[in-house]
This record gives sequence, C-alpha cells and structure tokens, in this order.
Amino acid sequence: MQTDKISSVQDKIPLVSPPAYRLADHTTPFVRNEWYVAARSEEVDRTLRDRLLLGVNVLLYRTADGMPVALQNRCPHRSFPLSRGKLEGDNVVCGYHGLTFGPNGACVRIPSQERVPSAVRTRRFPVVERAPLIWIWMGDADAADPKRIPEHPWLSSPDYACIGGMLHVKCNYVRLHENVLDLTHFPFLHGDAVGDLAYAQAPFEVAEEDGSVCITRRLQDHPVHAVFAGAIGNPGHRVNRTSESWFKTPAFHIAHETIEDLEGGVGGRTEFHFKIVHMFTPETATSTHYFWVSARDMAIDNAALSEAGRGFALATFQQDEEALERIEEIWQREDDFREISLTGDRAGVFVRRIIARRAQQEARLPSAAQTDELSS
Repeated sequence: MQTDKISSVQDKIPLVSPPAYRLADHTTPFVRNEWYVAARSEEVDRTLRDRLLLGVNVLLYRTADGMPVALQNRCPHRSFPLSRGKLEGDNVVCGYHGLTFGPNGACVRIPSQERVPSAVRTRRFPVVERAPLIWIWMGDADAADPKRIPEHPWLSSPDYACIGGMLHVKCNYVRLHENVLDLTHFPFLHGDAVGDLAYAQAPFEVAEEDGSVCITRRLQDHPVHAVFAGAIGNPGHRVNRTSESWFKTPAFHIAHETIEDLEGGVGGRTEFHFKIVHMFTPETATSTHYFWVSARDMAIDNAALSEAGRGFALATFQQDEEALERIEEIWQREDDFREISLTGDRAGVFVRRIIARRAQQEARLPSAAQTDELSS
C-alpha cells in the first residue's frame, strides 16, 4: 500500500499535473471490462426500455419470471431499435420486419423465411441484480465474474435506512469521480450546508492499493455539523468526524462517515455511521448516468428524516452537477489547456492514473505509468 500523509493543505507546495491527455479525461476510451449500474431495480419491468451505456444503446426488460435482460438495442437485420418493437412472452419482436429474439439474443423467428441462420442474433450483455441495483458488463462476456461487483450490503440491510436516486449529468464520468474524492470544495461550492472550512483544512491521508484509492480525513473534537446532528439528535455536541472516500472501480465509489460523540452520545450510543454510494455509468464521453444511495444506521424508521435527507442530497448533488457541466463546456470549447493539481487533488490524480492505465491495457497501448508521472 502506498500512503501519503499530509498535515494540511497550506503547508505543501502545489503539485503540477502533466498535460490532461496523460491522465484519464473525456478523451480516454471507456473501461469496458467492469461492472456498471445499468438501472435501479424499480426502473426495469415488462416494458421495453432503452438506455445509452458506454456509447452503446441497450435494451432492458424483465422476463415473465422477473429476470432482468440486457440486449443491444439494434436489430442485426437493418438496425431498427428493438425497443420500438414488442414483447411476446419473453421474446422481443422487431417492429420493422418482425424478427424475433430470445432473452439470450438469438433469433428464433424470421417471418419472411423458414430457416433462421445461427448468425442472426443481437448481442446479449451479462447482467446481475443486487437490489436495489441492476449491474451490466459491457466488455468481454467471458470475463464477467459477478464476484467483481463491489460489495454494498448496507443498501439491503435492515440496520440501515436508505434513500437514493439518479441524475443525468452532462459531463465526463472521470470528473465525477474526482469531484466525490475532493473534499476541499465543500465549504465553497456547497457553503455551510455540507462542510465548514475547518473540515476542508483537516489533516488527511491518501492510500492506493490494488486499483483502488482511499482518502481519509479526520476532524477531531469539533462541534457536530448540523447535517449529522439532525439525524443523530445531538446538536451542540463535540465530536470526532472521520471520512473515508473510496474509489473502488471506474463505476463505483463509497464514502463512509463516522461520527464519534464525545459528550455521552444519544440513547446509549456514541458512534454513528453514514454511507454514500456513488455509481457512475458513462453514457457518452461527455455525459453520465449518476446513481446514488445514501444510508444511515440511526433513526431508520423516521420517514420524514429520510425525505428531508433526499431533498438535501439532491440539492447538494445538483450543485456539483451545475459546476461540472460548466467545466465540461469549457473543455469542449478550449481543449488545449494545462491544469494545475494541488495537494488536495492527490487522490483524484491517482484515480485518473488508474482509469487511464486500465483503458490503455484494454486497448493494448503502452502503459499509462510511462506517461503520467506526478511530481512530488
């Protein structure tokens, strides 16, 4: 494990990043050999629905027994979108010439001829449902091991209350990963709603291991933030706040927030946990499906608190959305630009290295390590 311990943001000389093309950005090919979220479970039913994922139009539906199906939304005959057809049992009938495809993608009927060549088929994508999410593998189907789906047991645990949603953000997914790892923007983009300046300036550590990156920030003996106090019920108490933000895969990020109450706690408890799962599925090079779920292990039956939390989370994420879409617009107009990275960007730079390296490995290009060294 590689660990960088940094005492504060101010006492380090800023780090100058290499040109943007040497780190993952909107020009980097998608990492396809990975599990991405295709949809929330509630979105997929017996209706034929289409969604653009990693630049590919995908058809989503369920079989009669409830199994999710993902096919390329393109008839192999004349490219008519299968989502414009209809379901007959578990089969999809193309709305152009009536070719019929089973859930495995194989054509089972051609109305204009008796023989159905085995080559007539549409691509089937491996899918795995782990409620409340449906995961899809857009790369080599033989490499689609469900064990590689990141663990997220909190989302279905009776010990946690969960809220979630989805945003369609007009920016590259790499920028979203960098955003959720960047804790220094909180008091400026989000004001007092999310974090104060003391939190942004608190000591932090960055660790990289086995293709994942974690940034840990600790704020010791500080008044509890109103966001957490509202859920815990301990306004005015002094607490220790520990944040761990993990980039796990190009599709998945999990943030763990632990609040340790230093003044007796509430209801016999002194430690409380919040988790936010961010799942980024590229639509195109400059647009992303942003799925999110927030979980807490206190006041789990408080529906009003959950609804208030949903509104707060959406307002915060929409502020990120607005900022990142403006950044994307600038990049599209002015692509010849050298950005500067600061000490607090170290986790994000590590992530951009990893994504660039994986994309290059899939494309059999030279190793990213040869081109993206970060000065320190």
